[in-house]
Amino acid sequence: MVQRLTVDGVTVHIDGAGDEVMMMIHGWPHDRSLWDAQVAAFAPNYRCVRFSFPTQRKGSHSIDEVSTLYADTVNAVNGGRPVILMLSDWGCVYGYQFALRYPELVSKVISVGIGGSSQMTYRASLDWKTRLRLAFAHRRLKASSGSSHSAREASSRLQLPHAISWLRASTPPEGALPFKLRWPMLYIYGKRKPFSFHTRSFEAAVQSRPHSRVIAFRSGHWVMREEPEAFNKAVMGWLAQHKPAML
Repeated sequence: MVQRLTVDGVTVHIDGAGDEVMMMIHGWPHDRSLWDAQVAAFAPNYRCVRFSFPTQRKGSHSIDEVSTLYADTVNAVNGGRPVILMLSDWGCVYGYQFALRYPELVSKVISVGIGGSSQMTYRASLDWKTRLRLAFAHRRLKASSGSSHSAREASSRLQLPHAISWLRASTPPEGALPFKLRWPMLYIYGKRKPFSFHTRSFEAAVQSRPHSRVIAFRSGHWVMREEPEAFNKAVMGWLAQHKPAML
């Protein structure tokens, strides 16, 4: 069963059935198709909510605007009851900020590849050689970002998400709240990439949180596409251990 509705001018796609809602949020330059394999796997038991928001990158929308869109979507599709967030790249950045603003609308968080560390903490965790390599890689990524298609190709080739511009920023954007882990969390990342986009302290914080876990895959950054079956199995196993939703 597939439904469509419009929320704040954005077309929202709802696949599947079930009592719980899983809201899947991609990052630029991807679109909702990033989650195709996950919708196929989870739709029999969950209502999978997703939308394409291709201008979701730094400077395109304020944190408050994006958070409001997410909140309005949860209210529209689930009557204001909490949902499971599944996040990738810029979706992690904005998804964390949404969850911090609207904790009553989030039951669990599944995030892929981008941790919740502040920019200052992330940069402080890098040695000077890694900082130089990251700056050079970021310039290469920006040079290939003339269109969504070329940006996707560059991201895949370099194994770099465009959300690194968030982590490399000298100051957080206006309105950004400091990260605090308030929900059960599954953090997944691929090890076959030039850099990690989380800190050891973030990983340790997740591991120490009740009902939370970190899983590293021998894959590139986009684990859900490179290892879809293993990714889906890991997520299903974690969700099965923590029903009903816990806060």
